Amino acid sequence: MRIGVAVNPASGRGRGGMLGQEAFRVLESYPVEIVDLSGQSARQALANCKDAVASNRIDALLAVGGDGMVHLGVDAVAGTGLPLGIVAVGSGNDIAREFRLPILNVSNSIHQVMSSLFGERSRATDVMEITGSHGTTHALAVLSAGIDAAINSRTNLLNWPKGNLRYLRATGEELANYQTYGVRIEIDGVAHAGPATLISVANTRFVGGGMNIAPTARTNNGQLDVVVAYVPNVRTVASLLPLVYLGKHVASPLVHVIRGRHIRICEDRQMGGPAPLAMADGEEIGHLPLDIRCLAGGLELLV
Repeated sequence: MRIGVAVNPASGRGRGGMLGQEAFRVLESYPVEIVDLSGQSARQALANCKDAVASNRIDALLAVGGDGMVHLGVDAVAGTGLPLGIVAVGSGNDIAREFRLPILNVSNSIHQVMSSLFGERSRATDVMEITGSHGTTHALAVLSAGIDAAINSRTNLLNWPKGNLRYLRATGEELANYQTYGVRIEIDGVAHAGPATLISVANTRFVGGGMNIAPTARTNNGQLDVVVAYVPNVRTVASLLPLVYLGKHVASPLVHVIRGRHIRICEDRQMGGPAPLAMADGEEIGHLPLDIRCLAGGLELLV
């Protein structure tokens, strides 16, 4: 059996490389052939993974890192039937949290993945197919296109503080420049237009290191939860954000949750300011417009 392993050694100021070496050491105790698909950048690692999948050089792919590396793995194997394993050692680990996988424990993660692989216990999971000017990519968790995306983008630029505290700092800085965005959202052909603050298309529940942005999202129902909020002022936003950690924000009349299989998001400058760069699984995707489709059972996940 051939196991492809993807690590981004540049992540975490070199920490990704050390964790990758630990993952290789644990894998060597199993009767498998290890294929190192890591690159000096995430882009290079993705190219290596896609090439290995297309040429049938691996029987499963293992993503070692945070949600960004999982996103890379998902994009490489979505729709192919090749199983994906996750070793969650990033700062947020929202995808591992969704699937109740080990977090920040390389050994336990690999033992669970290999047990599932040898026992042929992969789980068919829905995945998002996202198309825009960037081309087409796949994501497993949440696509953000409002203040949630702006905060995510700002978090990625910060070197201090560590972990989830960076997200809190980014939130405060983004609220200082608060604005609403003008958007038009079509959900299965039904259009909704107006100013919006929060715009999330969710296949899973969590973002930002544990914020329960879409508490009713399910990964096996063939649909995506679209969470949209229009909040008129920064004071109300500040009071609403703490509720997101508990998933209680959806009880507010300012928040709307609509399910659908095909979502299209476009800018409408007559309704508000320009939308930020969209993010998915914590990674930059591109500017609006975007088409997001739910691919039911499009990913085989080792859990």
